[in-house]
Amino acid sequence: MSSKRIPLSCENCRQRKIRCITSTYQAPCDTCLRRGYASSCRFRRQDSYGAQSSAPERPAMGNVSALEGLLRQNIAVTTALLGQRNETRLPSPDSSPASSLHYPVEHAVTPEPVRQSGHLVATPSNHVRFVPSNDLGDSSLIDAMHESTPDCPTGFPFFEQPGPSAVSDELLDLLPPLPQLEELKSAYFIVFSPLFHVLHDPTFHARYEDFRQNPKSVSLSFLALLFVILSLSVTALDDDNPLLMHLGRDPSPGANIRSLSAKYRAAAMRCLVADNFMFRHNLCTVQSLVLLIYAINHAQGPAWSLLGTTLHIAVAIGCAVEPSRLNVGRIEAEERRRCWAALQMLYTIQNTCLGNLMPFRIDSHVDLPADIEDEELSFEQLPNDDPSAPPTKMTYLLYKFRLYNLAFDICQLSSPADPAKMSALDARLAQEQQSHFVRFAARPFDELESYHQAHYYILANYINHLTLLLHRPSLPAASVSGPRAQSPEQCEHAATTILSNFEKLSSDQLFRSYRWYVDGLGSFYAFFSITTLLVLHGNGQLNAQSKSLIMNLVLRCVGLLVGNASRSAVCSKAAAILEPVIRHLDPVALGSSHTQNQIQTRDMSPVSEAAVLSAFPELGGLFFDVPCEQWLTPAGFPWIAS
Repeated sequence: MSSKRIPLSCENCRQRKIRCITSTYQAPCDTCLRRGYASSCRFRRQDSYGAQSSAPERPAMGNVSALEGLLRQNIAVTTALLGQRNETRLPSPDSSPASSLHYPVEHAVTPEPVRQSGHLVATPSNHVRFVPSNDLGDSSLIDAMHESTPDCPTGFPFFEQPGPSAVSDELLDLLPPLPQLEELKSAYFIVFSPLFHVLHDPTFHARYEDFRQNPKSVSLSFLALLFVILSLSVTALDDDNPLLMHLGRDPSPGANIRSLSAKYRAAAMRCLVADNFMFRHNLCTVQSLVLLIYAINHAQGPAWSLLGTTLHIAVAIGCAVEPSRLNVGRIEAEERRRCWAALQMLYTIQNTCLGNLMPFRIDSHVDLPADIEDEELSFEQLPNDDPSAPPTKMTYLLYKFRLYNLAFDICQLSSPADPAKMSALDARLAQEQQSHFVRFAARPFDELESYHQAHYYILANYINHLTLLLHRPSLPAASVSGPRAQSPEQCEHAATTILSNFEKLSSDQLFRSYRWYVDGLGSFYAFFSITTLLVLHGNGQLNAQSKSLIMNLVLRCVGLLVGNASRSAVCSKAAAILEPVIRHLDPVALGSSHTQNQIQTRDMSPVSEAAVLSAFPELGGLFFDVPCEQWLTPAGFPWIAS
């Protein structure tokens, strides 16, 4: 019987039915080298010859030779890859030729950084992972990953849910009845979606319709997303909303809101664990986690470890890669950019609040989301670059993205701060404030959507809060003619603006859905502003002509904090610190009642200004000694003065 004919072409070229160019019939052939398949090039005749020529008593020698050949091929490919990458890097001073150091600086050209690219590999269950690639990568390896992607690894030591990953009756039973579910969902898209615009609203609504038709047809990650939405939306309910009575069991509205929000956050986490999210994830997983961290932050809970996990899951599914280099459509590309921008924001502010435990910014080459409405994405419309164009639902997130980076830079200032750096940061804050005013004043303010009006006040409060943080260290050293002479005046203006906005958001029925902000960050910023004004009052640095008006504003806002103490932990802690000081200034104002009406028209008693800080030295300690980053959020603030 004749032996079987051995092919002349390599296996790669045979499978692709292309011409195999080689003169030695040794791997790799010229065709595979040119096309990037060098590491997988094999000749069957070479394998057959090696098998026949090997001595029976030394079977290992053929394997060793094959491994050596494979190692040489891989070294060649790796060297080529590194050479290609090094061409785009600037040489370091130590490795650069001496002659290159003599060129003028203005002649040095910084090359465009190489943007990562790759492929998204999907499993049958629609989970995704990102596989990086480049021009010299082995394309057959990518093909193999597409062909044999494991849907569920085994032996993962934690966060693994046994059994099939599907929506269960037990999880569905945690949802409220459909009418209440619809109302809570609507509240989210009225209040929170424009504020933290991570989702593409039409895409979510389409998936929600599928859920309504068949609740078990949706993925566990979508169900987790729905629970997170519920956890946020309950915080926007009024105290007298019947939903709180129907869904909650606690006697007070504030307790009901806290318990329901915690319940839905826990349900979201159960869905993610059931989906084995630690090793199986997709874009909906990241959206759920990003919004879950956002919800935990609003509840003043710890989210640092979950934030790190989410950041790496986002990297694993390719969110750190510019979506235009992936095989995704425009809507998914924007969803990916939104998730990545939101994660950068959360990471920056959380890391800053913790004193920069990881002292670096997340660096990637992902474009920021387009400042465009969701409906316009479907029509391939380009964003409007006009700085005076009306705001969109994305506008607030993009402004907050820049402000969080400003907060990072302010907290990085050394003490005492360099006047030049302070002036530069002052200019950046003023520029941001002006851009907000131009954008939101493009039309009459009352004609804007209520959420745009709320966003303007919230952004103004944050900018003024950063102004207080920037100038706070300068108050003791401020003199009439020194470089920091304007700091007391700037602090006075910033603090009174925050308190005026705090009153507006607290009392105007248009903003009743933002009570969660007033009770949380809004009250914390008001607490810092009141403390600032009391310190200025104690130092004799308040404007004499407006002192009476300012201190009456302080009294009214302290009354708001005291009145909200029963439903807000932030208000309760702030009131406990401020109320004794206010009683010392004006014993009658808060003597019998803590309502705003009784204190809004009273003048200050003629108490010595210096007595404020001498009688309450811990107030000055809180103001001057607490690090800047701990004044950013109430969760990181040391409420008990040392």
